[in-house]
Amino acid sequence: MKFQFTEKKVSLPESVHAYAEKKVMKLERFFRDDAEALVTFSVEKDRNKAEITVHAAGTYFRASEATSDMYASIDAAVATIERQIRKTKTRPHKAVPHEAHDARGGHLADGAPGAQLLCLQG
Repeated sequence: MKFQFTEKKVSLPESVHAYAEKKVMKLERFFRDDAEALVTFSVEKDRNKAEITVHAAGTYFRASEATSDMYASIDAAVATIERQIRKTKTRPHKAVPHEAHDARGGHLADGAPGAQLLCLQG
């Protein structure tokens, strides 16, 4: 997994970067090697904000969390992304019932058996 760190209006020690990398690396088990993680740290009104964006296989997962502690913000953002990934991976795919297809692979009108199929070729 490739990492890119950005700091906005804040200067953080390398230990925070290492902590964030360690936590985000736990998400690598959901992706192949081509995943990229963008981690942005900022401080807004005494709130430490961590924004994490993970891009893999054409899909983006993004979380932004703000707490009084940067480490807690990182933990919350990683937990949010993990929840998003689990939700996406376990979501059942929409399947069209088999009887709703005719022999040519088109859908029957209203999904009713024996309904007429209108094909326009142009």
